[in-house]
Amino acid sequence: MSFSFNIKKDDGLILISLKGNLMSKQQIESLLDEIDFFFNEGLKKIIIDLSEMQYMNSTGLSILINIFTQARNKGGEVVITNIPEKINQLLIITKLNSIFNIEETVEAAKKLLI
Repeated sequence: MSFSFNIKKDDGLILISLKGNLMSKQQIESLLDEIDFFFNEGLKKIIIDLSEMQYMNSTGLSILINIFTQARNKGGEVVITNIPEKINQLLIITKLNSIFNIEETVEAAKKLLI
């Protein structure tokens, strides 16, 4: 399965939905550009919805860390939601589950950020 994303502004938050297999930085360069655009607009709180993700390798994890670091450096926050079991196991093995804010649903993430 290929990779795609959807990014939109929602209640003053950046909502990013990822879908498919994330395995290279080239797949997500346009997403990073759009995130920069929203940061420049003053939005700093991000929800990343992984409900439609199939697979993510270490490159995908490093991209999540990159987004997290950029948001934190701008005084923002990132919450990851709807994590599939395979990706959740990857977060646990790498201990990234202790770094990221994780919520079960987008609605729970919104409550945390607003």
